[in-house]
Amino acid sequence: MQKKIAYIMIFTAISLLGAQALAQVELDEKMLKLEGKKDRYFEAGMREYGISGGFGHGEERQSINDLVLLPKIGFFIADFDKVKGAVELELEPVLGMFVTPSNAIETGLNLLFTYNFETGTKLVPYFSAGAGFLYTNLQVHELGSEFNGSPQGGPGLKYMLNDKTAISFQTRFHHISNAGTASHNHGINSWLFLFGVDFYH
Repeated sequence: MQKKIAYIMIFTAISLLGAQALAQVELDEKMLKLEGKKDRYFEAGMREYGISGGFGHGEERQSINDLVLLPKIGFFIADFDKVKGAVELELEPVLGMFVTPSNAIETGLNLLFTYNFETGTKLVPYFSAGAGFLYTNLQVHELGSEFNGSPQGGPGLKYMLNDKTAISFQTRFHHISNAGTASHNHGINSWLFLFGVDFYH
């Protein structure tokens, strides 16, 4: 009788150990399948440093084209679970030049709010909107002042190379005008096409 009880106890112990080993194998397999996927990249309190460059194109009385360089610093101020993502406040200095209809400089500062939509993959769609001020010595009929405002916004897409680095593409609708502070305030409407790289901490 005692031998039977001992055999039953040994069999039960071996069964439990085997079940535990199988459960661990299944867990390891699930972890391997999930490797490379991430539920969330951005959380409140993180910072972003990046730079974008590209070109703008507008058609008014004549074709108006410019080249821009946009370094930036961003602060993640909130994150959400219902529509999974994070809100970011970005400061973006503007360095650029118009190449048509004549050569002219442009410089200023943009303040943007960006919502990053977490998808659970390395692709992160986002949408930015905001405004800034812009100085340019471009001489065209549409601008009556060298000092202008520049409301803008548009969608973009980030590809996460890893947890801390992304490359991005964005298109923005961009308006330049003096808000009625000078005559000739028709303004310039253009589309910006931007490529960038961003780093997160």
